Amino acid sequence: MFVEFKKLSFCNIMSYGASGAEINFQTGLNTIKPVNGSGKSSILDALTFVLFGKPYRDIKLSELVNTTNGKGLEVTCEFKIGTDMYMIRRGLKPAIFEIYKNGKEMDMLSTKKLNQDEIDKLLGINLRLFKNIVAVAVTNNKPFLSLPIGDKRALIENIFNIDVLGLMCKDVKKRKTVNNTELDLKTTERRGIINSIEDNESYIENMRQYIASFNEVKDTNLKTIQENIDKYQKEIDKRSKNLVIAESKIKELTEEIGTIPDRSVGESLNLEIGKVQSIIDNINSTLSKLKKSRLCPVCNSPLDEGHARKHIEGMLAEKKTMEKETLPGLMEQYHAYSDTVKAYQEKQSFIQTIRDKARTEEITRSTLETELNKAKQNLEKESSKVCPASVDSYVEKLNTLRTQCEELNKDIDTLTEKILIDTQLIKILGDDGIKSYFFKKLVKVLNKSVNEYLNKFELKNTTIEFDETMTETMMTNLVPRTYSSYSSGERTRIDMSILLAFFDISRQISNWSCNILFIDELLDQNIDQSGIEQFVSTLYNLIQLNKKKLGIYIISHKLNELKIQISSTIEIRKVHDYSILEVKYG
Repeated sequence: MFVEFKKLSFCNIMSYGASGAEINFQTGLNTIKPVNGSGKSSILDALTFVLFGKPYRDIKLSELVNTTNGKGLEVTCEFKIGTDMYMIRRGLKPAIFEIYKNGKEMDMLSTKKLNQDEIDKLLGINLRLFKNIVAVAVTNNKPFLSLPIGDKRALIENIFNIDVLGLMCKDVKKRKTVNNTELDLKTTERRGIINSIEDNESYIENMRQYIASFNEVKDTNLKTIQENIDKYQKEIDKRSKNLVIAESKIKELTEEIGTIPDRSVGESLNLEIGKVQSIIDNINSTLSKLKKSRLCPVCNSPLDEGHARKHIEGMLAEKKTMEKETLPGLMEQYHAYSDTVKAYQEKQSFIQTIRDKARTEEITRSTLETELNKAKQNLEKESSKVCPASVDSYVEKLNTLRTQCEELNKDIDTLTEKILIDTQLIKILGDDGIKSYFFKKLVKVLNKSVNEYLNKFELKNTTIEFDETMTETMMTNLVPRTYSSYSSGERTRIDMSILLAFFDISRQISNWSCNILFIDELLDQNIDQSGIEQFVSTLYNLIQLNKKKLGIYIISHKLNELKIQISSTIEIRKVHDYSILEVKYG
């Protein structure tokens, strides 16, 4: 992807005031002649701010605003991608963020972060890689070869945007630690749940045995009660049958004996018998008196033989009639009456006996019915008995625990898989993974590019070979050397060779290029005129390789006496504490 930057304008940024400045980017070789502290680095700050919302240098965003005016920072950049023309306008105090395509404002997403993501996609590059492609500068004023091995690797990782692997590795390690902790917690939780499951299973088994025993006793009791009910009902039915028979017999006997004999008949007969007996007794008394007395007891007349015989014969005849006829007749009647009464009484006694037995049967039946009702109540009560123990809630709890255990098993399997994956990722993202592979590939390209630049800077007999750890082996005329053993001018040429090699590789790796390159004070190191000329010649060759579509801006104080073809010269000076930028073309 190729981005052609056209124009950069800015105001109220760093040392630049409200009048601001404007740069129309030119192809070819361009120079920036600064005065120290005049605002040369502000150009790169302005460019990265308008594109990415952050300064080029490692400073706070608020520090970009001009301290004198304290507001109104505004940067505009125009660039071309393919056939489309774009303009980005960004500001601070107040905040400004506008994007235009072919003169029409683009409808971007709502938040600044997402808007910036859109710009990164539009530009095809992020801030970190952009910094390494648009500028070649001395790193913290420390030559690369003077840095410790760890710092060398860190710098390279930063330049080529692979330090993100280290950040990713840290994130993965943190995630793995979190997952390990969670795995331990879930494993412990699962162990507790398994113990609960076992306890619940044991309790449920014991409870089921108790319930079975309860139901067995209940069934036995129900059977016994039902047997008693059946027995009571059988006896009741028997008593009821006996009562029916007794009632029938009583009815039959009652119909047989009829009405009770009239007592007056007996009394009348008894009175008549008494009268007859009295008459007989009187006759006997009179006859006895006639034998002893001279007077008739009947008429009180003198009793003579004839008279007495007359009376005796009459009384004897009457007595005979009474004794032989009247009294036997009455007695027969009376005996007949007594027999009738006796028979009636006997039947009545028999009926009463039957009634007494029936009463006994009735009482017995009633007692049995009471016992039957009690038995039925006991049956109902026993039937309604419910075992106080229940396994339903425990079964439900057990099912819940088993579900939880299954879910935990899934979680544990997932975490185990994640930890396994993270373990592999840590290996991949660690120094022995992708980084190691990257450095293996990098050193081959880096060594070739560095040595090509050393040759261009007339250090033809000097070679540098980096290994995968970024430990260098330096030789001159096949004799091992150290970086410090070279002169200051040689060290500067070596430093420039390494920086330009990094620049070339950055563009190759990213497959991204643009039409501008800033060389920041690289020539202001310990380098002689010959080295400067060689460096400039190398830059011309770089412009030719880019088909004259590249504009290189050299920030340096050492180009005054150098006779080179310049496309434009940017002079920066201070006027009343504000930076003033003047551009001269040709």
